[in-house]
Amino acid sequence: MNPVYCGHQSLLGIEAIIFDKDGTLSDSAPFLRRLAQARCQRCAEAFTEYLQTFPSDLVDRLMATLGVWDNGLDPDGLMAAGTRQSNIEALVEVLLDLGISPASDLHDLVAEQFVLADADLKPKTLYTPPFPGTQAMLQRLSQSKIKLGVLSSDSSANIEEFLRHYDLFSWIDDWQGTELEDIPKPNPALLHRLCGRMAVNPRQVVIVGDSWVDQALAHQAETAGFISVSEAWGRPPVAGAAFVLTTWEDLHLLRPHPRPS
Repeated sequence: MNPVYCGHQSLLGIEAIIFDKDGTLSDSAPFLRRLAQARCQRCAEAFTEYLQTFPSDLVDRLMATLGVWDNGLDPDGLMAAGTRQSNIEALVEVLLDLGISPASDLHDLVAEQFVLADADLKPKTLYTPPFPGTQAMLQRLSQSKIKLGVLSSDSSANIEEFLRHYDLFSWIDDWQGTELEDIPKPNPALLHRLCGRMAVNPRQVVIVGDSWVDQALAHQAETAGFISVSEAWGRPPVAGAAFVLTTWEDLHLLRPHPRPS
């Protein structure tokens, strides 16, 4: 087992590095803003007839619920860090508060609008390219005995499409997505499933991610550590992160040279 270095800090006894996808490997923020706009616009149009008083700012209100504004995306908000199910439930709650009825099938109706909006932006992988240097980083790390995996709140199909389209398959040992029936991150169940297939001990895994969800996953699974991406990925470091990347070059397996005095 080799040490993993984050800048001049080291994590010892590491068997695998598990990466989040959206916001970590892939530059998904522009896509997520466009998708949130499409979903919320369709919801607003679909439910106008149920509202006695239609709020002029309904789309903005729905988007804010998901952590999306005109000037940016909350990297720890529902759209960036939540599951599809959590996004649907959040919009249902807002619509219920506005007095929309019938409530019994509101969840299904919102889910239908999500499906329609999703179709407007397919295939997702074309809108979510890897961050610069991602392929070179994975290729460099794959030359060691440390295994590389991907664990995402996105579906397994979308992960596979992303890895295939951007020629990243060669460097990844395994991946795990999140389906409707799964318990999502930060619950460690999916991480344990992935680690089982990769034949690695979760306690000897380091998680690399862009949100509090990834940090909480690392904590709940008692992994060897969590590494946060930062400004180069379009966000400040995750609050409380002990290890922070400022570039993919900061993540390496060789002992760094001492800084000149």
